[in-house]
Amino acid sequence: MRPRPSCCRARAAAIADVTSRAGAVLRFVTIVAVLHAPSWFGGWLFQVPRAEERPLFNLDLLAAAALACTSSVWGMVALLLAWAADGFRAAAKNYHFMSTLDLVDAARFVDMLNLQAFVSLQVVGAAVGLVAGLAATLWLTRQSRQFVLPLLLTAVLAAACDVANGSFHLFGLDKDRRGISLNYAGSPAWNVWSTELQSRAASVTVGAIPDPITFRTLRDWQTGHPSRTSLLVLVESMGLPRQPEVKHWLRARLMTTRLASRWDASETEELFHGSTTFGELRTLCGLYAHYSQLDDVLAAGCLPHRLAADGVDSVGIHGFGLRMFDRGLWWPRIGLQPWRWRGEKDLAMNCNPAFPGICDEEVIAEAVRQAQTPGRFVYALTLDTHLPMDKKRLAPVPSDLRVICDATGTPLEACQLVQELGELLAYLEEKLIRSESTPLVVVVGDHGPPFSETANREVFEADRVPLFVLRPR
Repeated sequence: MRPRPSCCRARAAAIADVTSRAGAVLRFVTIVAVLHAPSWFGGWLFQVPRAEERPLFNLDLLAAAALACTSSVWGMVALLLAWAADGFRAAAKNYHFMSTLDLVDAARFVDMLNLQAFVSLQVVGAAVGLVAGLAATLWLTRQSRQFVLPLLLTAVLAAACDVANGSFHLFGLDKDRRGISLNYAGSPAWNVWSTELQSRAASVTVGAIPDPITFRTLRDWQTGHPSRTSLLVLVESMGLPRQPEVKHWLRARLMTTRLASRWDASETEELFHGSTTFGELRTLCGLYAHYSQLDDVLAAGCLPHRLAADGVDSVGIHGFGLRMFDRGLWWPRIGLQPWRWRGEKDLAMNCNPAFPGICDEEVIAEAVRQAQTPGRFVYALTLDTHLPMDKKRLAPVPSDLRVICDATGTPLEACQLVQELGELLAYLEEKLIRSESTPLVVVVGDHGPPFSETANREVFEADRVPLFVLRPR
């Protein structure tokens, strides 16, 4: 007996209904996956630990996708803002900016940079991936109002899991008592907002650093020797290696036997917070502050102004344009007279691919020349070891360092940076040995190197930099 037509239609309708539901579920899962693909893939590619900025589920993106289900235009705007908050917050933290808006503010100096140096296959791949993700999300969510509630429920469920895990950071729930290290949910936009509030609160009261070792060493020695000269070299991205063997190799580039005939060399370490300008105020003024917060009262306590009372003049030397981070304005405010280069065409130039300027060897050579004058404080800020490094210009890693890096599991990129830092210290040692005077010399890092990959970043301490002190015998 043939099946009744009505039964066939009912069965076909049921199959169509199941197929439709399965298709909707698959489409929903695809939307969630496409939204988070940049974060998930980036976490795998760079081996970054998941933190508040890199959660498993991004609440901003889920909310933006829900909006895209009702309006493609506003959804696109929300998605772009959500991805921008994620990217800028991660970049700000990576480069030691105290807030995301500090990074955004630095964009006014972008004309001074060679932006091509920041372009890599990874950056191009990330940009293409974001464009593809945006297009795919807008196509999957168009005229799909039925996904609004599931997307919002997914966000709520992820947040609930994060609360249960003790790692939810929205609305002041800073418990951080995690059952597991994974962060289920997070909102980069909230992190941007909260860190900006914290930054503003901190800016109300500028703090003196409890133990500014560099500042104190220079102040005390120069005060006791007003007719003598001191030299401070702040080295870009000279982080403190974790492995003793790597640390010893770096130290040995400066603290040599022949140098010990004229200087008593010692080594310690100093805490750092923030980017390079924070390192400058840490060493020159003993302050934890943003340079925009300097006023005449704060500036009066900085080392150049203090030394001026004893007749010591101060000069600051840098190979990059002093418009960068407004150094041409706030250096004189703290009593530091910027060195004006002459005859740049005869100097070594553009050793850093991203920051074209006068090379560090010229900066070091000029600093040592300036330190031959009695009764002077000389400050030199280096640049060439700023990331990214020019891999075409890098010399092969020397065999002794290569053996150490292999034995300690130090990745090639971090090993190359140590090599570059070592060459700078060795060049300084050579110039000091050949100089006639014997000033106090203090060499310290500004901050740890801003590697994005965890394997490279963990070669160095997260909050400390090396500090070398050479005291005249």
